[in-house]
Amino acid sequence: MRITHEADYAVRIVYTLMQENGTLSARTVSERTGVTIRFTLKILNKLSTDGIVTARKGSSGGYTLAAAPATLSLGQIIECIDGPFELNHCLSEDFPCTRVGDKNLCRFHKLFDQLNCEFKDKLYAIKMIDYIDK
Repeated sequence: MRITHEADYAVRIVYTLMQENGTLSARTVSERTGVTIRFTLKILNKLSTDGIVTARKGSSGGYTLAAAPATLSLGQIIECIDGPFELNHCLSEDFPCTRVGDKNLCRFHKLFDQLNCEFKDKLYAIKMIDYIDK
């Protein structure tokens, strides 16, 4: 499994907003993160839809962090962009296993499920507040 560039950029965008502790325009976020304005807007829209950032329109508008850095996790940001963690395709509810009748009885399904849960738990345990420059 690989975290996409989009999720990587989303973490950097959230970090930038967190450092500012105020409102930034999408252009400023783009410049500070090195992410193109178009991609920044796409990511900010997803983060806004998920309640991680707040968007304000108008001349004094921009983006602010909506979630407290103490509660906002790396896992939450990544799943907002990339969707649910699934280390293996067999973990998806939509995946019909053709190898065993009941994939929940499969040793490898159990292994991948356990690893997936551990990985997800670790990502959700990493809080963004731990990365604020002091």
